[in-house]
Amino acid sequence: MALSFKKDLEKYKEIDEDEILNKLSEEELKQLESALEEMDPENALLPAGLRQKDQTSKAATGPFDREKLLHYLEKQALECKDRDDYVPFTGEKKGQRS
Repeated sequence: MALSFKKDLEKYKEIDEDEILNKLSEEELKQLESALEEMDPENALLPAGLRQKDQTSKAATGPFDREKLLHYLEKQALECKDRDDYVPFTGEKKGQRS
């Protein structure tokens, strides 16, 4: 029985998962994602960098110009005076028990 089971699994060794995923439609990929969420809701099996869903497919939310925004932020950063520390750093550690 075990030998038969191993023989059946052999045919799946050479499967190219990337090729299969590339052939799926957008709808099929969403169904697969949903099924995987049910199996592993916290995505513990995925590497940390892949656990967050892609949220970049939404449309722009306003008439923002990226270049103008970056220019504005750089200008603000250069014009803004650095603030002084309220408590100057002396290197001493407070709250030590003797």
